[in-house]
Amino acid sequence: MPKETLRKRRSLTAVQKKEICLKKISIPSLKQKDLAKEYDVSERMVSDILKEKDRWLAIDNNSYQANLKREKKIQFPIIEEALTIWIDKALQAGLILTESILTTKALDFALLYNEEKFKASHGWLDNFKKRHNLKQYNIHGEAGSAPIQDLDSMREKLHQTLRDYDPKDIFNCDETGLFWKMKPIRTISNGPVAGIKQSKDRVTILFTCNSTGTEKLRPLFIHKYENPRVLKNITKNSLPVNYYWNKKSWMQVSIWNDYLKKLDSHMRVQNRNILLLVDNAPTHALYENTTLTNIVIEYLPPNTTSHLQPCDQGIINSFKVRSKLYLFTVIVSNLIMLIFFILGTI
Repeated sequence: MPKETLRKRRSLTAVQKKEICLKKISIPSLKQKDLAKEYDVSERMVSDILKEKDRWLAIDNNSYQANLKREKKIQFPIIEEALTIWIDKALQAGLILTESILTTKALDFALLYNEEKFKASHGWLDNFKKRHNLKQYNIHGEAGSAPIQDLDSMREKLHQTLRDYDPKDIFNCDETGLFWKMKPIRTISNGPVAGIKQSKDRVTILFTCNSTGTEKLRPLFIHKYENPRVLKNITKNSLPVNYYWNKKSWMQVSIWNDYLKKLDSHMRVQNRNILLLVDNAPTHALYENTTLTNIVIEYLPPNTTSHLQPCDQGIINSFKVRSKLYLFTVIVSNLIMLIFFILGTI
């Protein structure tokens, strides 16, 4: 066969194959030999592409496969198909997925289908994510789940509840995590600055204040240790905070109920009846034996705290912004005093 009649074998990307199918659909009279000439391929290749037009038309132009010229053979197709279906169902249900969850689920399917050679390696997971256009995204706030269409009616219902109380007797409380050893992520420099691993040491602080801003109650402070070294020989009751502790420095139902009992007792001494607005977090549940005589708790509707909760409307943010103005690395005792000082200036 003469050399000039030989055609160099050329590969097309999935996007180009999709283009061929679209052109043939839009112009049915377009001949295959014309498409072959345009894309510099053989007529046989064009014919094979058009036979699988449904496959190529389904290609997402932004996907990983779109720019591949040769589709790599999937080593464990049955596992991949099962995992893909499961991911679609999980995303429709609004579940949060992580790499460890995908790996665990893939291993479950491998066990189910007796695929003993499947190891769910990091390489396999990376390629699986690329093939199915899966990426990690940050979850921002609660806006996606907030019932925006019902907010006006919820606000009106809340206003009706508030009318029965004097503004000074309407309180709101909310907790926040403070990573007190975490350094700023921005700096001024005359050149690139290498970063270091950030400390994950944290405390949880619960703020309680009334709607007029005239009363900022003693914060609830949750630390990791019962007796940190810097608080040795210091009576916890002498601190300007209600001091609690647990291994993770998180709010717990037991801590919440103890705090409410103390607050209720404080209001009973003053002969006051208050309304306390709180979010419906699971840790804000009441024990059956917790009886409150001077506090009425109003739970805000689910996923609406960013819209309805006063502490989320700048109060906690003000505290954190002011905290950044001071040294970001302080010992616990100084941190507690710093909190007390900042609250007095907000």
